[in-house]
Amino acid sequence: MKDISQILKSDIDIKDVKQENGIFCFMNDHFVSGDNQKYMKMYDWMSFFYDFGEKWIGKLKYGNAIDRLRTELMSRLEWKNAISVLYVSIGTGADLRYLPQGIDLKTINLVGADISMGMLKRCKKQWQKKTNLTLVQCPAEDLPFADNTFDIVFHIGGINFFNDKALAMSEMLRVAKPGSKLLIADETADFVETQYKKSIFSKSYFEGKTVDLNAIEQCIPASVAEKKTELFWNNKFYGITFRKTTK
Repeated sequence: MKDISQILKSDIDIKDVKQENGIFCFMNDHFVSGDNQKYMKMYDWMSFFYDFGEKWIGKLKYGNAIDRLRTELMSRLEWKNAISVLYVSIGTGADLRYLPQGIDLKTINLVGADISMGMLKRCKKQWQKKTNLTLVQCPAEDLPFADNTFDIVFHIGGINFFNDKALAMSEMLRVAKPGSKLLIADETADFVETQYKKSIFSKSYFEGKTVDLNAIEQCIPASVAEKKTELFWNNKFYGITFRKTTK
């Protein structure tokens, strides 16, 4: 994104926006509380070994299952070269390795948003020379972008425990262009119980937590079209796709 001011809400003056390490900061304190704050802190410290853990520990435990999962999820979106894309909760950007064949990342105006500055810094280090990438720190419930901006909007990992899932869904729809396809994906209750609650690194963050997939589905506005829920990776992950109507 050559000029982020072109895609911001009209009431935001880019001159007033703080930056850290070249990452734009739009942190609304109203949403940096509760679970949002708890998991932001978790991902900040996990960012130092997140990719290593997935690449080596994850492969040792699950083989190529995570690679297949990411490939399947990316295939559910309508990728084309030279489009605008918003990746909400981009983390370290791992899913960008699994785009369909023929897609040239350098042709895409890619914006990555995340509440964790630690993850954004790791993402920048890995992807800034490989992509046309702009990184933004913000809560998903308060995206700083103008209406009808992106050809693709997707989110993978995190929404299960957002403070306001319905508002985050509404925000992602708002900034998507009419007719575009969106994807929301995260772990199922099975994975939270068998992985996150068992790991010494994460179990304290997920004590008393579970995932109600039906409740998450209900957070998607009724106005969308082509809503579809799929289960992946032996029911460890869900993906919900839907299309923003043109009306």
